[in-house]
Amino acid sequence: MVRHFSTRRLFLGGKNKCGVFNSWLLLGVIIFLLILLYQRDETSSDNLVTLPTRPRIFCVIVTYAFRHEHAAIHIQKTWARHCDRYLFVSDDVHMVLEPAVFKNIGDKWQRIRAHLEYIYKYHFHQGDWFLYANDDNFVVVENLRHMLQSYSPEELIYFGCKMRSNQIYMFDGSGIVLSAASLKRFVLEALINENLCSSQNRGREAAEELGRCLSNVNVIAGDSRDEWRKHRFLPFEVDIHLGGHMNDSIELHKYFLERSYYPVIDMNLPVSLRSICFHLMLIPIAYDLYYFTQNVHIFGAPQKWDSENWELENKNS
Repeated sequence: MVRHFSTRRLFLGGKNKCGVFNSWLLLGVIIFLLILLYQRDETSSDNLVTLPTRPRIFCVIVTYAFRHEHAAIHIQKTWARHCDRYLFVSDDVHMVLEPAVFKNIGDKWQRIRAHLEYIYKYHFHQGDWFLYANDDNFVVVENLRHMLQSYSPEELIYFGCKMRSNQIYMFDGSGIVLSAASLKRFVLEALINENLCSSQNRGREAAEELGRCLSNVNVIAGDSRDEWRKHRFLPFEVDIHLGGHMNDSIELHKYFLERSYYPVIDMNLPVSLRSICFHLMLIPIAYDLYYFTQNVHIFGAPQKWDSENWELENKNS
């Protein structure tokens, strides 16, 4: 016999009261589960928003025509490739380096002014942080990026190897890093005001003048040491800081010892395991340092191979 569907079963009444109750209970459970899923998605979205963003680092590398082949080309082949963007600044053209050229500027302070103003005008949108380094520096860009994740590019702050005279400033031989906000404030407020920032030649006091200009527009000189107060921006060569010591009979060492912002114990600085920048005495050593910092895998240690580094290493293979 054919059974016909009865609409009476859809409503409260008769023998179907229990079935309708169960239907409403099931519907309530479904709605409850949907609410839980919605709340989970909202929480996940909030967590994604709070994750630290990857700082974009724009590297400005100072070189000169007589050092193009001797130094700068080797920096381009090693650590410069790890910057998000990089630009060489020089006093002459070069087919491979393609530097921004600033001719006939003899004074170091005038060059710094011109370089930073140029970067702000033409490359400001390409970086969150701006590293101003030399072609005889070696930089571990990944360690710099790690340090900068704790800060915002909107902060008025800059980093380097911290020094003190009448003015707090950064040692210009081991790289200086400015936040985007600091670079903008320097160019738009300091450079145009003679009371805040001198437009006169400053010679060997160029780094001090930069510190004075930044301080006058409320840019803070940050502490670049790690959580154990070990130094990440090192003024001299690796062999001096690892196993050697500074010598106060050497003029540059004496200058540093007299002006270091932090105390120097036993003629040396404690070196961070996450060092960022130091000086190269012999440029070919850059390849050795690059190999050991980027390519060597330690047996037994977990390998956290960076896909970005893999792409860099295989780009020219």
